[in-house]
Amino acid sequence: MTSTRTVSLLTRLVGRARGRQPLVARATVAVASTSVLALAAGCGADAGPTAGAAGSSASSGSNAPQTTLTVYTDQHADLIEGLTKAYTAATGVTFNLQNDATVGQIQAEGSASKADVFLSEDPGPVAQLGAAGLLSPVDPATLAQVRPGLSSGKGLWVAYAARTRVLYYNPTKIAESALPKTLADITAPRYKGMFAWAPSGAFVATTQYLLNTQGEAATTSFLEGVKANGINEQKNGNVRDTVEAGKHAMGLSNHYYWWVLASQKGGPDQLTSKIYHFPSTDPGNLILSSGAGVLKSSQNQPAAQKFLTWLTAKDGGQKLIADAPADVSEAQYPVAPGLASSLSGDLSAVKSPTFDMDSLADSQQAENLLKQLGLSKG
Repeated sequence: MTSTRTVSLLTRLVGRARGRQPLVARATVAVASTSVLALAAGCGADAGPTAGAAGSSASSGSNAPQTTLTVYTDQHADLIEGLTKAYTAATGVTFNLQNDATVGQIQAEGSASKADVFLSEDPGPVAQLGAAGLLSPVDPATLAQVRPGLSSGKGLWVAYAARTRVLYYNPTKIAESALPKTLADITAPRYKGMFAWAPSGAFVATTQYLLNTQGEAATTSFLEGVKANGINEQKNGNVRDTVEAGKHAMGLSNHYYWWVLASQKGGPDQLTSKIYHFPSTDPGNLILSSGAGVLKSSQNQPAAQKFLTWLTAKDGGQKLIADAPADVSEAQYPVAPGLASSLSGDLSAVKSPTFDMDSLADSQQAENLLKQLGLSKG
């Protein structure tokens, strides 16, 4: 039977979608609604001793204590709130959430950390925790629920969402046929003064990927070209908005910022700007995972592992990410095979290079180089 908390979450998701100009037809809203009901029913079946309404014992006549998981995260708050509320509705497990958590904080807390789970926005921070020996191995069955290549190669954390690097462009300023065919091409003299960029975490991750795969000389040359040709708009949202307004012909950013704006405006057709994926396998299409890890110091290991299993399940967290409105899902990609975002599409269509996400555990070289070249304040 669906709990009142599930109905409350469902009402919230549907209300958000109907309370704004919808990105897609009402049918998609109905799909999202059905999905939340389905994931609640599916998860409730195997929630074990922690199942039941939050704030009560696990089952009628049981004295089993309610489980509360403490989650540290640097991911978008609305996405984490949507996921954890859905899990609470399905299982009765409650959460203490700390947003804007950092690797440094967790390292400083050490074995005294209150965190059970860390949910990252980028692969770097969660990979750094794994490299520092602070994460418990993820259950192999959980890892198997995710597309290959998106989680820790060492099995220390699992991907639960993903975003991609893209190029926004304004067709009133540049034709699609005139766009650069690779990320490296954007530094060509003909594009001088035509594009915006921002020194975001994803830009740092891309820089580290280039250092790892192309070396310092080639990466330095590329970054110098970016500095010479591009305009630093400081934030990805500014890149999106200035390209949409026609201030710049193009902009390097992440896919979901554009989709969130499209949702707010009433659909992709309401925007002048468009998203462009480079036509061949290229760093400009780089997929970056959001990762989930269980802290070794957690006193709730089984419950934390079970949450990761739900988070990566097709009928659990992945369905919510795929079908929820943009102001809940942030239009990020689900990572379970066979699922596509109702907003941004299928991750398998993105031509990203294949690489070990754990290789982004240490981004210090990228950060130092960006600071040295005056592309970051450091």
